[in-house]
Amino acid sequence: MLNKIKNLENEFTVGKAAFIIGVFTLLSKLVALFRDPLILSRIGVGDTTDIYFSAFRIPDFIFQLLVLGTLSVAFIPVFTEWLITDKDKAYRVANSILNAALLGMGLVCVILLIFSAPLTKLLVPGFSGEKLIRTIQLTRLFLLSPLIFTASSVFTSILSSYKKFLMLSLAPILYNLGIIAGLFFLYPRFGLTGLGIGVIVGAFLHMSVQIPEVLRYGFRWQGVLDWRDASVRKIAKLFLPRVIGLDISQVSLIIGTTVGSILAAGSVTIFNAANNLQTVPLGVFALSVSQASFPLLSEYFAKGDQKAFLQTLSDNIIQVMFFIVPVAILMIMFRWYLVQIIYGHGKFTDADIVSLALTFGIMTVGLFGQSLSPLFSRSFYAMHNTIIPVAVNVSSIILNAGLTYFLGRHYGLPGIATAFAFICVYDSVLMAIFLRLHLSKGQVPFGPTDSLVASSMLKILLASAGMAVIGWVMIYLINIVGSPVGFVDTLVKSGIAVLISAITFVTLANYLKLNQAKQLLAILGKIF
Repeated sequence: MLNKIKNLENEFTVGKAAFIIGVFTLLSKLVALFRDPLILSRIGVGDTTDIYFSAFRIPDFIFQLLVLGTLSVAFIPVFTEWLITDKDKAYRVANSILNAALLGMGLVCVILLIFSAPLTKLLVPGFSGEKLIRTIQLTRLFLLSPLIFTASSVFTSILSSYKKFLMLSLAPILYNLGIIAGLFFLYPRFGLTGLGIGVIVGAFLHMSVQIPEVLRYGFRWQGVLDWRDASVRKIAKLFLPRVIGLDISQVSLIIGTTVGSILAAGSVTIFNAANNLQTVPLGVFALSVSQASFPLLSEYFAKGDQKAFLQTLSDNIIQVMFFIVPVAILMIMFRWYLVQIIYGHGKFTDADIVSLALTFGIMTVGLFGQSLSPLFSRSFYAMHNTIIPVAVNVSSIILNAGLTYFLGRHYGLPGIATAFAFICVYDSVLMAIFLRLHLSKGQVPFGPTDSLVASSMLKILLASAGMAVIGWVMIYLINIVGSPVGFVDTLVKSGIAVLISAITFVTLANYLKLNQAKQLLAILGKIF
């Protein structure tokens, strides 16, 4: 099967690339879903897991802020332009950016290390005593990971520019396996420190698996840092505003963790577990499309082909919604069974299951917003426009902070989840409005594109409605037969119900002549 996937990669289309990324992202998310329940079943929901998840927030946030989704969207358009005309120049620029990024991230991590205590107190104001001290200690250990991921992100950007996604898609799987290894082999002896070492080992594996591939395409490290180079300055110009335009969901995690720390013990853990669960389809079906299409959108903009740019964007919107709408509906409908299967064992209690299912269900309502925002923002960055997405995200951050604090204090975790979902939808809708206004300045007519998107969305909604009816019937039949008891019973009954519901959606979508359904069936036929 791996060879067949490599063949798909060699015949690039956005759909095939998104399929490759999606398959391995799904595998990575499945490993992550295996990872988190293992941690919670062995440790339990409480102070220890609150410490573990909270310690991720500052290192993860700084990496998300300065590198992930930031460096790549500034780097790829410029690097791609040079690949077309001068490969040696492209790699000289890449080395300058790699060295500058490592130096910059190293300096930031040293500063964060020095001020880790007051920053952690600010992040989790509800923690005190030993719980706060251990959170600070684990945060300091986790500050090694942004440095490793910075180098890994540059390698990912290079491979993305070549439209080679297999190795970079394998990297997150190895990262999660490193954490699982730390849980089994290091945690029993060294406690949370051992689990933290597993995180660092996973980050190193994430980087290492991509090195042979970038070497194969001609990359060689050079000790250069040419700030006078126009391309380096151009990347910096695109990079700096993008820092402010961080993905709103990442800011929501910071705010949710802060408010969650003042609630009951375990609230931070439940919030993070719900987020990890609802982001599975986000990574598989949405981020894979935006990541695969970004080099192509950058290329079309560089060539001045606005018609192809607009066509690619509209196709990607339809493709994302084709998967996200039915998946989100199924996740909401079968949320209790899903949580029971994944987390319902070990030290995870029935009360934890109820709390997680409720929080997860509310957050999933905002999934379509989370799915479209990366695509819209990358469309702006492909056009070298940073002002609009930054302005939209700043407004979202301000609204998010106030809404999360108000709803969290009054309604607890459900309030935090509601604020999260609302902000994700708000951000994507506002981004879509400004993107439409920006693209309408061109000479390409929107009529055919609007008609295609509108008709496709109607078909997706009709197929999803039919699927939902079948899903409710299946849930009713499950309850008549008898509520599932135990892991195997729940897995079999709910699995059959979800499978029948999903087949219903694909069948209806194919009957309604949705191209995405035909493409999905064709790709599955080639693989299996």
